[in-house]
Amino acid sequence: MPIETLRARAHLLMWLVTIPFVLLFAVLAMLVVAPIWTGRLSGPMLIFHLPMCMYVWAIWMVRQALKSIASGAAFGQVVPRLLLRIGSALFAGGLTSVFGVTLLTRLIYGRGAFASFDGAAITLGVVGATLVLLSHLLAQASAMREELDAFF
Repeated sequence: MPIETLRARAHLLMWLVTIPFVLLFAVLAMLVVAPIWTGRLSGPMLIFHLPMCMYVWAIWMVRQALKSIASGAAFGQVVPRLLLRIGSALFAGGLTSVFGVTLLTRLIYGRGAFASFDGAAITLGVVGATLVLLSHLLAQASAMREELDAFF
């Protein structure tokens, strides 16, 4: 695939990724602003939506990486950084969903569980940790490739 085709597709995907980002960000904003507006703001509601902030951040990082690729950044430099950021966001979101929400609720209200078994959050956490490991491997491979290219 020619590099121009890749850049054009990255530009298109950047705008397609913007749609779910804007929708999720709007929903998150409504979930926070509506209770403040009506005077029904509660701590558990804010704590419950904390992992969603990290997942929205992961989507934003995908958009930023696609924007970098569309503008001509080197693929080998963008992808390891993208995988590190997305992996970190997914891992943090999964960890927050399984342990953070319940522990913060327990800390504030003095009752509640120590962890919640949520298969989707655990899966996202494991995938996030795997992406972080893969990002390090790809960064090393990119560095090795640059070193080999220096010889030839």
